[in-house]
Amino acid sequence: MNPYVLAIPVLAIGLQDSASACISPAIASICATYPEIPVSTVQLLVTLPSIACCVVAIFYGWLSVRINPRTLVIAGLVLFVVGGMLPMLLTSFYGILACRIVLGMGAGLTLPACDSIIPRLYKGRLRENMMGWNMTVGAVGCTIMIFVGGQFAVKDWHLSFLGYGVGLISLVLVLALLPRIPMVKDDKGEKPTMSAVMTGVKWLAWIEIAVYFVGNMLATLVTSNLSLFVEGAGIGTAADTGFALSIQMIGAAFGAFFYGWLKHRLGYFVIPFSWGLMALGFFVVSNGDSLTGVYAGMVVAGVGVGIVWPAYCIRITELCKPASQAMAIAIAGALQGFGNFFNPVIGAWCVALLGIGYGADLIAVSSGALTAICAMVLVASVVSRKRARLGE
Repeated sequence: MNPYVLAIPVLAIGLQDSASACISPAIASICATYPEIPVSTVQLLVTLPSIACCVVAIFYGWLSVRINPRTLVIAGLVLFVVGGMLPMLLTSFYGILACRIVLGMGAGLTLPACDSIIPRLYKGRLRENMMGWNMTVGAVGCTIMIFVGGQFAVKDWHLSFLGYGVGLISLVLVLALLPRIPMVKDDKGEKPTMSAVMTGVKWLAWIEIAVYFVGNMLATLVTSNLSLFVEGAGIGTAADTGFALSIQMIGAAFGAFFYGWLKHRLGYFVIPFSWGLMALGFFVVSNGDSLTGVYAGMVVAGVGVGIVWPAYCIRITELCKPASQAMAIAIAGALQGFGNFFNPVIGAWCVALLGIGYGADLIAVSSGALTAICAMVLVASVVSRKRARLGE
């Protein structure tokens, strides 16, 4: 198949990048409909899919060497669509909550699938471009789901679940255009064992996964503290915070789209470059005294966010045996989700340990920590480049 035609179903897999986005604008309306349900329980509608996604994603790497990835993708998309859209017809809160778990399970199959399928189907610069375009498509899909969910939530919060219909588009494209993916075999030409899959993840890959986990967790401190800073400092309103987060996503889509071009020019240094952009952007935000400064900083940081994930996916696959690539990427994605979920705990720990406040102080801490990560990764990149040249 023409690689660009093949790109249509492959990129469509990542279109539903967020399992929580659609109904976030409808939470207040849902709380009003179920006054007997505690607000913290209603908020599980947003967080529970992420946990289910992380748990299932860990098993994807093992499943993908036993079941054809195309079959897993189709199963994931069916779960995503059913779990996402069925709540439109339900009145039971706990029935809706169960659907959210199903939705998260579907996302747990589809999200790591695309990132692990691309290195198997593409090589060289096209592979790098595809990794970046995949995140761009995901950002666009997330934006669409948030917009659709917000617009329909004004009329009836049940309709906000229509946004998950984007999964139907992906399902049709995959069924029509995606061929069976070549299965990975071990050295004996058989299905790899779980032991072989795990041992195929080299220790350098585990270090890269750990660095990404810590860096991403620090970066998401900004998301949870931006509103406290903007409104607490009297700079703007909740709507302004929402717009700032939206343009960060636009920046991420832009950075991801040009990831392949940057990788071709920066090579080993594309990863420290991405951490540096995030650190710079969040520094501008923490020192901003107007919405203009906040917006500018979020755009710059967003570009870094868009580059860092595809960069680490490529790096991790380079450090793993073929049978272990899907597992390594799935673990990195799952840890990213867990880091996002426990982000408030990390923020509270930083406040208590450093004796600082929420809002601007935590954003500044995030910027400083990301600067340190940038410096550390930069040194490692210089060493790696020297070793590569000596190997030549």
